[in-house]
Amino acid sequence: MPRPTERTPLAAAIALALLVAPAASPGFAEEAEEAQEAEKSPLMIWEGDNDSHFKATFKAAAAYFMQNNSWFGQSDFPGKRTGSWWETYLHPGFEGSYALENSSEIYGRVSGVVGTTNGIDAAGSNIPYGDVTGGRMEDVYVGWRSGNLFGDLGEDFLDVSVGRQQYVVGNGFLFYNQSSNGQNRGAFWMGERQAAKFSGIVRMKTGNWKADLVYFEADDNPKTDTELGGVTLDYAFSEAIGGIGGGIYTLRSDLESRDSMNVYDVRFSLFPFEAFDAPEALKPVKLEGEYVYEENGDLVDDSGWYLSAGYLWKDLAWTPSLTYRYSSFSENYDPLFYGFNDWGYWYQGEVLGEYALVNSNLEAHMLKLNVKPVESVSVNLFYYNFNLKDAAAFGVQSADFADEWDLTVDWTATDNLTISAVAGYVSADDGAKEWVGGDEGWAYGMIYAAVNF
Repeated sequence: MPRPTERTPLAAAIALALLVAPAASPGFAEEAEEAQEAEKSPLMIWEGDNDSHFKATFKAAAAYFMQNNSWFGQSDFPGKRTGSWWETYLHPGFEGSYALENSSEIYGRVSGVVGTTNGIDAAGSNIPYGDVTGGRMEDVYVGWRSGNLFGDLGEDFLDVSVGRQQYVVGNGFLFYNQSSNGQNRGAFWMGERQAAKFSGIVRMKTGNWKADLVYFEADDNPKTDTELGGVTLDYAFSEAIGGIGGGIYTLRSDLESRDSMNVYDVRFSLFPFEAFDAPEALKPVKLEGEYVYEENGDLVDDSGWYLSAGYLWKDLAWTPSLTYRYSSFSENYDPLFYGFNDWGYWYQGEVLGEYALVNSNLEAHMLKLNVKPVESVSVNLFYYNFNLKDAAAFGVQSADFADEWDLTVDWTATDNLTISAVAGYVSADDGAKEWVGGDEGWAYGMIYAAVNF
């Protein structure tokens, strides 16, 4: 990751944004995918004994983006005027599994993504290329699960896979997206490309314990030849209470700051009062947190972390939930491979987090209200307050950067069709005004539709 002092703040921000380009397909779509697994796919090609199968898969999406006073009235700040634009993608594939006589299973998947951008996106990622259509292989992997071969250790104690695949840990704070989008690949916001160029993952689980041995080569753009290896460990107290986890990793890269960097991670997601004879009113309290420390001799000595507290009123109409989160990232913290697990995770802000800021040299306060007026509709209202950890390193004098308000609406129209709408507004504080030279309110809107089979 380029150190902010080695580039202008805009160049550093754009370079980091391109290395961790958004994987922003809405999280509710993943829930729809899981529900769909329980039903027979209309694209099933073959079914055999013991859940053996081979099927086609297909995803496609389109989104229209609109802005007013982008970049606080300096709409050409990224290098060319940014206004409205379109993004689309097609993601066809094949996947299957075959059960062996010894109860183990071979599985695999092959897929490809074609992404397009028409118009200049808000990050300016495709400025050198203009309208873009880019095609690329996505998933190409094969794996083996052990079934009942290891007896008392449990079903599928061992799972080994190799190839182009995505590696996800927790809610995506550190590992979610090992690819890049935008530029000549197109579809910057949609971020459908998420798989590593190559990976080998050994997963082990027994009882409440899970452990991963992982190695992958990032498929980033611009290319940095970044490789990562390490171990991830998780312990679940119970499904109701939650669990804790962590990992140790080391990197090799053409980027000097990443080459030989060591990464240490600890995290938790808990309903703490579920473990005790506490009053019922306290049991919906959810606490989450993660701390990542990075060190690489004299080049890197940085950290990123967050803490959040949430509460769900499950017996009230619309089942409202309220979450407060504080996150902090030191000046040269490398956000590595974070991604979009759900709204607000981990692109903080549907405007600034997607197009202007990355999780480095930043602290953010987030307040999120979620309601579900009907089962198929989920509505989020966000407020963010952004501040710089080191204003001078960002090239400005004031650490007070901006405030952002976002409204997201997700509608699961059918088992195969999802529709989202987003409205956002950002008010510049002194830091943002100094950075771009403008002080207008940045208004933003997006409408998104996706089909998934």
